Amino acid sequence: MKKTFLIILAAISLAACKTADSLGLAGQSFSLTQLNNKPLVADEGIKPAISFTDKQVNATVGCNRIFAGYTTDNKGKLSFTNGGATRMMCPDKYREDEFLAAFNKVAKYKLSGKTIKFYDNEGNLLFTATK
Repeated sequence: MKKTFLIILAAISLAACKTADSLGLAGQSFSLTQLNNKPLVADEGIKPAISFTDKQVNATVGCNRIFAGYTTDNKGKLSFTNGGATRMMCPDKYREDEFLAAFNKVAKYKLSGKTIKFYDNEGNLLFTATK
């Protein structure tokens, strides 16, 4: 009886953990393809990307790295919290400042197949990424 109770408790705990990222971003990585409706340039070095663990988001458009905590809900709301970024001097072609400004405005996302789109509070598309 005690063993059955522990198995049930473990199953409930796993189900509860899954709801912390209700739309399934945890463990996913994407290549950033567009920023403010303009293509992002992939360079020989670091490629534009965004990835999610169960508690943190990491992103780059080719030079600096951005990191933050995040929360989601089952309606597509997305909030980045307690973030930071490296601050190396980067060529303008990476559009670092433009991406950081867009990143800080993210309020919603929509995951459809292999594509994820990030929006501000007014529903304006900020950036797009694909698997």
